[in-house]
Amino acid sequence: MATVSRAEALATLAEGQAELDRLVGGMSNGALARRATIGGGDWSAKDLIGHIASWEALALEHIENARAGRPAGNPFGPGGVDQRNAENIERMAGRSLAEVRRSAAETHRTLVAAIEALGEATWTSPVNLSTGKRARLWRLLGGTLGSPTRLFGHAFAHLPDLRAYAATL
Repeated sequence: MATVSRAEALATLAEGQAELDRLVGGMSNGALARRATIGGGDWSAKDLIGHIASWEALALEHIENARAGRPAGNPFGPGGVDQRNAENIERMAGRSLAEVRRSAAETHRTLVAAIEALGEATWTSPVNLSTGKRARLWRLLGGTLGSPTRLFGHAFAHLPDLRAYAATL
């Protein structure tokens, strides 16, 4: 796979965030907080906002670890993606919608600035993973922020559910 440039990564992140913002921007606070509306499960749009932010925060940790020469942690933990997601949703449950939205926006801005500040050598450098393997930083970030079909496109994995919910309002 050819290297995804920082510009390409940032464009994908911006496109996904813009569509998330557009969809949630048209929802009332009650609609955003309503449970069991996203993905056929228990998630709310608020949960989805926090979910995306939690993976962006993990990507920021990867950048910090790479800059410090520390191995990147296992993004999935012992229980896999589902357990990590459940823990993130549980952690967000006690936070207000305003707090989740504010925190998510700040995390996204910080992530974008961090990617913009990376030099090309750092972007393409190999980083040590906690598993003992190595990966290029761009690839680690692309996977952490990605979907099954698109590096850096995590938002796109959830947009169909969010669009379907928005259409019911």
